[in-house]
Amino acid sequence: MGRSRLFKVLVMILSVLLTVLVITVAVTYISHRVKSGREEARLKELGYCHLVNTGDHMINLAKFGRTDGKHKIVSIAGLGLGDISVSQRKMTSVLEEDNLVVFADRAGHGLSGDTDHEMTLEFIVEDYRTALRNDGIEGPYILMAHSLGGAYATYWESRYPDEVEAVILIDGTELYDTVCSYIPYKKPDLGDKWFALMTKLGFTRGKIREMFGLYPSGYSAEDQMLGDALTLRTLDSIAPVSESGLVADNAQGAYRSIVTNDIPKLYICATTEKHIDIVKAYMEKLGNARIVYLPGSHMIYEQKPDECGKIIDEFIDGLR
Repeated sequence: MGRSRLFKVLVMILSVLLTVLVITVAVTYISHRVKSGREEARLKELGYCHLVNTGDHMINLAKFGRTDGKHKIVSIAGLGLGDISVSQRKMTSVLEEDNLVVFADRAGHGLSGDTDHEMTLEFIVEDYRTALRNDGIEGPYILMAHSLGGAYATYWESRYPDEVEAVILIDGTELYDTVCSYIPYKKPDLGDKWFALMTKLGFTRGKIREMFGLYPSGYSAEDQMLGDALTLRTLDSIAPVSESGLVADNAQGAYRSIVTNDIPKLYICATTEKHIDIVKAYMEKLGNARIVYLPGSHMIYEQKPDECGKIIDEFIDGLR
């Protein structure tokens, strides 16, 4: 076979492979967009989408319960969790009877828009405050935070105590002077952006079950579908990557910001028996706090939603 003919054969093979690749990407992307469109339409239909402009991006404030409720509860998610508006609803159902519950998705989470701004402690809290204010939801708020969200609630109530009626930490990250000091700062790199692109194109959708566990048995198939949809929206964003790289700075910054005060605080302790001394010291430093033990998983609001909701409801009743 001559060189000219061999070259033509190689070009033909490459052309076929390129065509197959383009078709595969196109089909995967179109299928993903169609499914995402249906999922987002359903989320909007059920009231999970309410976008508020905070500047260079939109923040989603999913509001449930009574707009004229006795208290305004703002739910703050843990690191990378974009599905709390779905996954916490079983826990908050009892709270929604008499209160307004607002699930605030920070930038790059759930239905909120993405941002290339560094997700610092100060930026995240100010973004929350701006979104609530721009939507006409004035304080004081009950900040209900899970995991690392507790660091943001701690900073918020220390920096702006007049805006906070009470703080509820659901298995919150235990803050102390060297917390998470082993986690290095990391900016989103090419690999992170490539993963986000692959998710936008739909290639992560088929891997969602390998990456994340199913909700407990009490959740419906639709709950799972909606939660997965919000998780996929989070995975295709860069802001959560920035936040992951700033965990140490944000946690330590929150600890250093603590101003002991009389704002009522509740810590639901699910998985931290071996760290209980740190939890007690953290709560003592915050002031006017009590700890309730509810053994279970870190996602205690999914595992034991009724028990968790009852504890929180009784705590809120005590505020009146």
